[in-house]
Amino acid sequence: MDKVWQRHEIELLDNNTKLSLSLETLENSLNFNAQDMHKKFLLNLPHLSEVQKKHQTIVTGITTDLEETKMKIRGVKALDDILLEFGGESTNSGLSIPLPSEYPNDFVIRTTSENDTQIVQIISSEVFGGLLRTFKLPPGKETGRITWKNGIIELLYL
Repeated sequence: MDKVWQRHEIELLDNNTKLSLSLETLENSLNFNAQDMHKKFLLNLPHLSEVQKKHQTIVTGITTDLEETKMKIRGVKALDDILLEFGGESTNSGLSIPLPSEYPNDFVIRTTSENDTQIVQIISSEVFGGLLRTFKLPPGKETGRITWKNGIIELLYL
């Protein structure tokens, strides 16, 4: 059975409002990746069939490498690795992670549980493929309040 993911709201500390973040399914949304958009573009150029064939050969080679890289990024990482990569900090009450954006509406944070450990996924519309990182919280810790201030997400534990 597939994992059940729960989306979380991000509270903006500047004006004390909450942003309900959702990724809508639109034609050119996160569900429509760069490869699909590229294919759609090429299909609209029927007079360039020879170019399309050569192009497809090149793209196929590149896609294989890209898929391997995306799978490595999408793997579940240890929290320490994520904190080191983004320059974040961890305390007993939670963690703070500087994210590469000035706008909290660029992100969705969702969680699931696996073997009594909560897994956190940060999704960003700005990053290729939409997924920024997936990581495990320390044993016994669960996501509570999530806040945003000046490009830093703070995830407080329950």
